Amino acid sequence: MNNILTTPDPVTTHWDCPECGGTGTLSPEICPVCLGAKYIDLPTITNWMLDFMESRGCDRAEIDRLRTESPDPLTLTFCLEVCIALK
Repeated sequence: MNNILTTPDPVTTHWDCPECGGTGTLSPEICPVCLGAKYIDLPTITNWMLDFMESRGCDRAEIDRLRTESPDPLTLTFCLEVCIALK
């Protein structure tokens, strides 16, 4: 018998900062999103993705509804891909 993991890995609570790519800096400046921490928490990544969707011209009413629902980032990634595909 071997030690095979039978349950999925737990969802990570910290994500590499999407603005700086997990480096903590943008050029010589400290990253304004993660403030040099290199990673961001779930609420911050959610807000970043919603702001990014808004900057790409996604439907404002849909984004406002997503803000109140607090979806996980994987759901937001899907919504962003659909929004961009429809553009």
